[in-house]
Amino acid sequence: MVSFFRWLLGYVKFSFTGGFYDGFVDECFQSKINVKNLKQKKGVLYGECLAREYNRLHIPARESGGKIRVLKKSGLPFFLLKIRNRWGLFAGALVFVLTVSFLSGFIWNVEIIGNERIKTNEIISFLEDNGLRRGAFFESIDKDKIENLIMASFDECAWVHINEVGTTARIEINETVKKPGVTSKKPANLKAKKDGLIVKTSVTNGWQVAKVGDSVTKGDLLISGIYDSEKKKGNQFAHASGEYIAEVKEKISLTIARKQSYKDYKEERLFRRLSFFGLEIPLYIFPYEEKNSEITKTGEYLKLNSNEIPIGVITVKEKRFEIKSRQLSDNELGELAESEIKKKLEEDFSDCEIIKKDVDIALGAEEASVKGEIICLEDIGKEVEIKIRNK
Repeated sequence: MVSFFRWLLGYVKFSFTGGFYDGFVDECFQSKINVKNLKQKKGVLYGECLAREYNRLHIPARESGGKIRVLKKSGLPFFLLKIRNRWGLFAGALVFVLTVSFLSGFIWNVEIIGNERIKTNEIISFLEDNGLRRGAFFESIDKDKIENLIMASFDECAWVHINEVGTTARIEINETVKKPGVTSKKPANLKAKKDGLIVKTSVTNGWQVAKVGDSVTKGDLLISGIYDSEKKKGNQFAHASGEYIAEVKEKISLTIARKQSYKDYKEERLFRRLSFFGLEIPLYIFPYEEKNSEITKTGEYLKLNSNEIPIGVITVKEKRFEIKSRQLSDNELGELAESEIKKKLEEDFSDCEIIKKDVDIALGAEEASVKGEIICLEDIGKEVEIKIRNK
């Protein structure tokens, strides 16, 4: 710390020759001149003192019959004297400090912590839609509003806090704790939600009514939540629950047009924009076309300590196309029909096991007609609350 203050105030290394060393040192002490690091070598006394005290050394030197000479000047004041005529350096330093101070008010990086079930990409996309992104000015962000919007939009979010850590916007998320499933205690029956042939049952609560091998229709009672008790008078109630796997028949009907539209891609062009803290500067003259084009954007940003900063180049890829149509051949139409059948089965019967499929494809002049039936294994049980009238 002492060395730093000496450098800040400036200090001088000097030599004393041609006089009495002891007398010079005593005179300095009497004049309260603080000299340090005094050394005698080959008839010369060397020492150091603060720059502002150097001129006072001439009197003790004369009274001691000698003279002093500056050997070296060190410290901030002498450095500033060297560049006193170079105002460009001062101006540049001032501009640099002001620029750094200004840019530190922007968001350089967005950090998401604490999320496990909520996807980071979804949070970042949501933040960008609401103005919190790299390059945005911190003061322009309504943090309270965005925090409330996040909690309202993501059910898994218990609370969220947006912190400003240097130039990083740190989003701290605390997710809700999943509660274990709790079986309702309200009286209920288990009824069939579809027609089917029961092939497997598992009763966890209530009185079993339908058994393996029974054919049931929609609304039939599978497990009763009402039963008689030998120990208690009157009907007793329970929350019926269980699993009823049944063979269920489902109809399939589709129509696929023979005339199909497609994209005929013509050309691909690249457009680049310079991105500087949210300000995007086009590096092209004529803009790209968004109509009848597929637009994709990618960004390459500078990195500081492995973190991207909002300075880089955004590349926009434009793929131009025309919408055309063509008549499919019988083979092409048949393949498309098979693809649409597979897609429908995956979408509509994802929670079922398909054990039999009987589907016909009829090719016509204008379209293909798909009709048929599938048999699948499905849990057809549905809990229905029992309404009890109070006497």
